[in-house]
Amino acid sequence: MVQKALEEEIDLFLFCGDAYKEPQPTPTEQRIFACALRPLLDKGIPTVFVIGNHDYSNTAGRVNALQIFPDLHDKVYLFQDRIVKTLRQNLEKLGLSGYLGPRENMLAGQKENLGKTPEELNALVHEYYANFIENEAEKIRNKNLPYPAILAAHIHVADAIISEGSERIKSRDPIFNVAALAKREFSYVALGHIHKHQDLNEGAVEHGEPPVVYSGSIERITFSEEKDPKGFVIVEFDEHKRATYRHVQTPARPMQTIKINIKEKGDHEVMQEILSTLSCCDTKDAIVRINIECKKNQQRLVDLVEIKKALSCFNLSTIEFNVHQEKSVEDSSRRAIARASTMREAFSRYIDARKDLVPKKDKLLSKFDELEHELNQVV
Repeated sequence: MVQKALEEEIDLFLFCGDAYKEPQPTPTEQRIFACALRPLLDKGIPTVFVIGNHDYSNTAGRVNALQIFPDLHDKVYLFQDRIVKTLRQNLEKLGLSGYLGPRENMLAGQKENLGKTPEELNALVHEYYANFIENEAEKIRNKNLPYPAILAAHIHVADAIISEGSERIKSRDPIFNVAALAKREFSYVALGHIHKHQDLNEGAVEHGEPPVVYSGSIERITFSEEKDPKGFVIVEFDEHKRATYRHVQTPARPMQTIKINIKEKGDHEVMQEILSTLSCCDTKDAIVRINIECKKNQQRLVDLVEIKKALSCFNLSTIEFNVHQEKSVEDSSRRAIARASTMREAFSRYIDARKDLVPKKDKLLSKFDELEHELNQVV
């Protein structure tokens, strides 16, 4: 990604959050990230960070892992009020708006918010962000900026898709409508947080609205992303401040799920079927997940050591068993009898479950009717 940025001679490198998986990265992780950014800074390219939810510290008063970078180089900027003003002075051809808003746990500790429910705190966070976006759009409109403006954020947007084939996102975090972000004052809305690349306002440039784009992650993080292309976005603006962008794919590590069904195999065929299936899979350099569908008594027949030997993959992540619970005839009969609405129906179903009684069913039901009639007479 950095190499491509240098080749394209970009004017700005914008990183929309989640530099690390955890808010307290190891020194090794920090060094790798810093070394990756160094070529950009050596060329004097401004590098801007939006803080993501994985970058925040959960401890009040503790700085986040990205805050050290502006102190190490004067071309690195973090979205906080003081730094944004400096950045706007340095970038003469581009307006950039981003917001380090309060998180729910930060608001919960404030005196005026004591006793508020999570839903109420969530609404407050949403209000902070919404007001900020409205105010930024108004500033741009009043100044009549002659150059394009970008809104950068690390948030959830309604209708964002997590990964191929998944449902729309469900979260307790504030979720914004596209209309709340796609203000005409902005030429482009750059988003982080969702790992799948997508434009939530596709084709809107023709109507004077900005693209609202998740660039997506440059690497696969979970198996839900195994079919998603990974990469980053290069954005260009024309003389009319209209944005065009292209998604550049990165050589992300492959992830592969191998599904094997051994339910109908005999004991001596279980490992033979597993190894035969694995031999047909190209798992070189992949992170592999194996899903084995089997009966409960077949799990003991699976030799994990043999499976690992058979794989030439970079890493065997996990072996999952999807155990098929067989329902016995006896269990099914009991459930059928329990669901009967009358005693006669229950007795009829009991007879059906007993092969030795089925030939006598008519006589037994007739006798049942006689007994029931006698009981009713007594009552």
